[in-house]
Amino acid sequence: MKSKVYVGFLEHIRHLPVYHHFRYPVYVYGIDLDELERIDRKLPLFGYNRVRPTSIHDGDYLEDKPGSIREKLLTFLSPQEKARTGSVILVTSARYFNYVFNPVSFYYCLDTSGNVLRMVTEVSNTFGERHVYLPDAVWHDGSKTLHYTARKAFHVSPFNDMSGDYGFFFSPPGADALDVKVILSKDGRTIFEARLHGRGRELTARSHLAALVRHPAVPHLTMPRIIRQALKLHYRKKMAWHDKPAPADPMTIRYRR
Repeated sequence: MKSKVYVGFLEHIRHLPVYHHFRYPVYVYGIDLDELERIDRKLPLFGYNRVRPTSIHDGDYLEDKPGSIREKLLTFLSPQEKARTGSVILVTSARYFNYVFNPVSFYYCLDTSGNVLRMVTEVSNTFGERHVYLPDAVWHDGSKTLHYTARKAFHVSPFNDMSGDYGFFFSPPGADALDVKVILSKDGRTIFEARLHGRGRELTARSHLAALVRHPAVPHLTMPRIIRQALKLHYRKKMAWHDKPAPADPMTIRYRR
C-alpha cells in the first residue's frame, strides 16, 4: 500500500512578541484516499466510516454534507485540476476510540504520474469552525521541498490577530520522512512557526499497532495541550488576547451561526 503512518514530533515556536517553544511526540497518517476501503479490510484496529480503535470518517472532513472525502475535496479544485487529479494523499490524525480533534490536515492532490497538482490545507479551531486554504505555489527547491503561500483568513490562536501571511513548506508526497512547516509572518518578520515531522512506515497491521502502543491516546491529548500552552502564554508570559472575529471568508466552510 502507498499509505503510511508517521511517528515523530509536533513543534511550535513563537518568536514575537515573546519567545515560546514546545515539542510533543505524535503520530499521523498519510492516507491514500483510494486505499481507505482496503485499509478497513486489512487492518483489524482501523475502520473506515465505522467504529474501531482508530478510524477515518468522511463526515470529519471538509464540508458537512454527503459524499466521500475525495468527492468533497474535488469540489474545491478547478475543472482542469479536477480532471487531472489521480490519487490524493491525506495527512491527518484519525479518530481514536471515536474521538479526534484535527487542528490541521493536508491534502496532496497528485496527477497520474505522481506529480503534485495542488496542495490543500484544512484548518479547524477550538470554536468548531473550519477553513480551507488553497495556497499559491512558489517553488520547489533542490531537496524537492514544496513551497506555498496564502494570506491569513481564519482565526486560530487568540494570541494572533487576523493579519499576516502563511508560508507552507511540504516534503514530497509518499516520502519516507514527513516534514511540514507552516510559518506566519508579518511585514517580513517571522511571528510563529509550526513543524510536523517524523519517519514513515507502510501502514500495516504491525506498524499501526506499534504506533498505538508507542503513543497511546495522542488524539485525546491535543486539546489539553492547547489549553496548557494558552495558559502559559496568557498568564506567565502576559500575551495579549484577541477575541475571535465572526467568519468573513467564503472558504470558512463550517462555523457557528
